[in-house]
Amino acid sequence: MNAGVSGTGSSFGLFRLKKDVIDKNPQLVFIEFSVNDRIETSYYASVTMEGILRQLSKMKSKPAVVILVTPTGLADACGSVHKRIAYYYGVPVIDIQDYIFKHIGMDEYTWKDISIDNLHPNDKGHTIYAEYIVDTIEKNLDIINVDPISKIKTIIGHEFKNPDIVSYEKAEFYGHWREEHFDMSPMNIAAVSDTVGDFIEFKFSGKCIAITTLLSDENGGIEITIDGVNYFLDLYSNSKPNFSIVINIFNLSDDCHDMIIKISNKKNPKSKGNKVIIGGFLIDN
Repeated sequence: MNAGVSGTGSSFGLFRLKKDVIDKNPQLVFIEFSVNDRIETSYYASVTMEGILRQLSKMKSKPAVVILVTPTGLADACGSVHKRIAYYYGVPVIDIQDYIFKHIGMDEYTWKDISIDNLHPNDKGHTIYAEYIVDTIEKNLDIINVDPISKIKTIIGHEFKNPDIVSYEKAEFYGHWREEHFDMSPMNIAAVSDTVGDFIEFKFSGKCIAITTLLSDENGGIEITIDGVNYFLDLYSNSKPNFSIVINIFNLSDDCHDMIIKISNKKNPKSKGNKVIIGGFLIDN
């Protein structure tokens, strides 16, 4: 079963883990977020990757887990950060990045021979990745039977209770918001407005809050207030609409919170409009 979502990292993976993985009662889980986690801070990538392993280790019938480290053209995938977490929980790692660059160093092929850009393998690259994974497992079948070790203490110091994704439908909308469909995974439907002053109120509990959205060259800015604390986010991107997770606050008090999201009159001067797209909220209640 392919539970992967293109272009996303372990942060989104953690909050969709229950619906997309745990509820399916898997016996074996492969995890790969090394390429997309490379743009996050080491701390943030550690918190969310550890959260995934801890949630899997709490399952009644714990699955075996294998972490994959796939490469980039600059060899800057988030391998060392993920390995630190994996080794703490006794989870085996298949480091494809290390394997690839050893063989590039032996002049067996170049990065351009196996890829279409800095991140994505071509058919030859996919074949090499797959053959290395299969060969590694065949040489040590025990690695696909290793359950993540349950640890009382977290290595990072942040414990997730029930990470989940809540639809925009759980919020209260004021103004000219409308529902729009998008031919894009993982956001197919969302609440949209392009009217300055329109706002949303969302009440939630727990330490975490993040917002799923689409960034584009038509987007404006939003003013966010959480329990009286103000934030401003510029949602402009010089591109076609692309999925993103914004705000990413993990250190709130562990109780109830009130968040207001308002379309601001401030925006990037390059933006074509004030559009704001809200798909849902990542919370841990």
